[in-house]
Amino acid sequence: WMEFVRNKPLRILAFFFITAFAMMSVSNAADSYFMTYSIGAPPFMTTAFMWLGTIPAFIFMPLVPAMKKRLGKNRMFKLFLGIAIAAMAAMYVCVRTPRILNHFWVLCVVQFIKSTGILVATGYMWALVPEVVSYGEHVTGRRVAGIVNALICIFMKAGMALGGAVPGLVLAWVGFQSNAPAQTPLAMEGILWLVTLIPAVLMLVSAFVIGRYELSDGRMSEINGIVESRHRND
Repeated sequence: WMEFVRNKPLRILAFFFITAFAMMSVSNAADSYFMTYSIGAPPFMTTAFMWLGTIPAFIFMPLVPAMKKRLGKNRMFKLFLGIAIAAMAAMYVCVRTPRILNHFWVLCVVQFIKSTGILVATGYMWALVPEVVSYGEHVTGRRVAGIVNALICIFMKAGMALGGAVPGLVLAWVGFQSNAPAQTPLAMEGILWLVTLIPAVLMLVSAFVIGRYELSDGRMSEINGIVESRHRND
């Protein structure tokens, strides 16, 4: 509790983890409903569509160090969170437009773009954990990496729990019936919210939260130099 109160970057990162994992949990839980009821896809196509979301990790994650060096951490986060939000809005428009919905490849392209934004932003957030550990050591003189990682995991689990509860609550509110031969328009709209609008709102919150993160690369070089100097003197 003491570490959480006195370490501002840790608080920011912890709340980012909550919103990011809530967003991913909502989106992942809703994908199968979306493909089954909104798209009418068979199981194989549903699996392929969901696996499509993992491909950007192998393409873009190796490029993250170069992108971070060029853009800086904050701008890189905002860029890729913005890409994901724009893709979610495009997904909503595609599903609401029957002429586009008939072209499944368009949805696949949008899914790829959305996943690119999500994977880069949520993948790089783990690189910030050592930074908040070093910041805590700089402020207090104590390196409590175990406490910091434990707090991050607690907030990660809290985000997953929150995200896991949202789909059930939304589906119950819109009157979704799993055994019904056809879903009501409101139920179909609720499924679409879970895939597009609700994750987009959570990502907007994530972008706002991470925008408060102030440990730039230059600041971290300064902090690491002070910490290393202390170690040498000890």
